[in-house]
Amino acid sequence: MPRAIRRVIALSLTTLLLAALPGRAADLCAESPTPTTHRIEAVAPRSAGTARPAVTLTELNLPASAAVTVVLDGVVLPAKAGDAAHAAVAGVIAGLHDVPVAIVPSADGPDRHGRLHGILRLAQGDSVGERLLAAGAGLADVSFTPCAARFLAAEADARAEKRGIWRQRRIWTDLNAAADGLPDFVLGRGRVASVGRSGRTTYINFGGDFRTDATVRLRQVMTSALVAAGRPPESLTGRMVEVRGWASRSNGLDMELDSPLALRLPGEASDTGTD
Repeated sequence: MPRAIRRVIALSLTTLLLAALPGRAADLCAESPTPTTHRIEAVAPRSAGTARPAVTLTELNLPASAAVTVVLDGVVLPAKAGDAAHAAVAGVIAGLHDVPVAIVPSADGPDRHGRLHGILRLAQGDSVGERLLAAGAGLADVSFTPCAARFLAAEADARAEKRGIWRQRRIWTDLNAAADGLPDFVLGRGRVASVGRSGRTTYINFGGDFRTDATVRLRQVMTSALVAAGRPPESLTGRMVEVRGWASRSNGLDMELDSPLALRLPGEASDTGTD
């Protein structure tokens, strides 16, 4: 399938699911370009384990200005990908050295380490995060809803072309087997054993014993969004599904989904060509 068509289909699927989630904005990454204020210098020092990529910048027209570090929202470097993710990030940022960008912050001020958080827009209209994902340099974090549709579409290109981290299978967590290394950001795939409800929570179970098997939890707003998008949780029993998000250990693997985009069916158009 041609890349342009695949990207349009991916955007259509994700936009449909976003629209089904009450109270969430549409894709704000498509807004008009912001005037550039900084230039890209380098990748900030890497963090151990799972992390978000960080980029150091300096102000335009001020060669001696102090460096600013921006942690990129919406992109996660999974620990399971090992050095492949960091090498892909370094390659993309090296290719963007000295390129002007606009900082679009997602918080009012820096974190306790003095870093800003947000996205870096390029003059072409896309963002550094999209460039990273299209190169296979990380996973899209769909809990960052403003850019979720565009970021997933960029990720889909890398998956289809087997770029970067998508050349290896170890980034996947088997939801039908015992998981280690938790808590962590997980990209999981498994066959649903059953779906149940208790109060306002829906449970997607990947085995018959809650004390050892993986469980994905959905609050009522998530369940309603999936139903509105034509994907009721009850229809998933017996099917292979893919989920992503931060998981912890509560008996077995435990994950709460906060976006309908965090649950996908392998084989959807946006997943064409993945393993």
